[in-house]
Amino acid sequence: MNYGIVAEFNPFHNGHKYLVDTVKASQGDTVTAVMSESFVQRGECASLPVNYRTEAALRCGVDLVLSLPVPYATASAENFARAGIDVLFGSGVVDTLAFGAESDSLCDFVDCAEFTDSKIFSDVLKSELDNGVSFPRARQLALRKCGKGRCAEVLETPNNILGIEYIKALLSLGYASRSDIENRVHIVKRNGARHDSDDLSSSICSASALRELVRKGDCFAQFMPEESFDVLMRAVSDGKAPADYKRLETAVLYKLRTMSADDFLRIPDVGEGLEYRISKAVRQSASLDEMLEIIKTKRYTHSRLRRIILCALLGITKTDVANRVAYVKVLGFNEKGAELLKKAKSESRLPLCTKRSDFLKLDDAAQKLYALECRSRDIFSLSLPLPDEAGKEMSDKLIVL
Repeated sequence: MNYGIVAEFNPFHNGHKYLVDTVKASQGDTVTAVMSESFVQRGECASLPVNYRTEAALRCGVDLVLSLPVPYATASAENFARAGIDVLFGSGVVDTLAFGAESDSLCDFVDCAEFTDSKIFSDVLKSELDNGVSFPRARQLALRKCGKGRCAEVLETPNNILGIEYIKALLSLGYASRSDIENRVHIVKRNGARHDSDDLSSSICSASALRELVRKGDCFAQFMPEESFDVLMRAVSDGKAPADYKRLETAVLYKLRTMSADDFLRIPDVGEGLEYRISKAVRQSASLDEMLEIIKTKRYTHSRLRRIILCALLGITKTDVANRVAYVKVLGFNEKGAELLKKAKSESRLPLCTKRSDFLKLDDAAQKLYALECRSRDIFSLSLPLPDEAGKEMSDKLIVL
């Protein structure tokens, strides 16, 4: 069985290792991961470059690592999950999706996925959003008004939210049906600290807590597999970690000050007058933190605003996110992954790309997406302690173990 995982591995920690080891229950089982490259869904830089994170994943049990293109890696949960599923199952080699969540009841996930895709829910949700509350709050209120208290409980935690979006994507993209969903999904109940928690009492801490320990230079080896820790420390020694979004602050402010309200309107998740609020805040602020404080309201979460600002910097538009994934880019593999890759060459629904020349054979839309990835990598490089030269996305070799 080849299990597919949508991940950031930012960085690869004991919780990720637990998920990989749990699903590889039989000797012949393999894991394919689709992973963000330079920027992540919370609207920030990845903690270290994609080649180091790919190597860490392969050394810790993942067999094949694929790329989640940057417009989707920096998107809302719905678009992030949808693209991740499209890459995994579009590759032609994934049998079953695996993910960690706070709940492990597949019935609850399917019920929530189907109901939140219904017109009844959509109408009530719109009514709540019109009252000026944030999307997460409006969703909770709408579910309870519709008598779906259990769904509201399930949707209170981030990993459950992503899990439901994975189920919705599997069903809507045709990679699973209601009758065979049990064979297409494997849920692993999370252990250790909750998402974004600062609890360090167990060996499995949250990725955000781990990143903070790395940033401060505090002791963090106990929260990572030895192989992943060694890769991270090599990245630190090489001057390639930890990346810091603050190093890009001046560049971000410059970019935002060159943009009009109409420019902001082209960015995903911007509408209903938010473009004017952002444009005004940009001209009143001398720092990103100050800008976020001016823009934020009950309706707009910090994570949503960070993603909007990042998309502005990278030049990501609504059109980029609306399009389906155009190719499957391979980041690395081991011996078992090489066998999966051989199968993907004949079974993939999407063009399979392992080197720069493969992208030159694609259509204009796919080449535009690749150019965006290259530009994003060049910008990400400036967040490193020791920046790379431009063009790393085109010159980096596959990680092969």
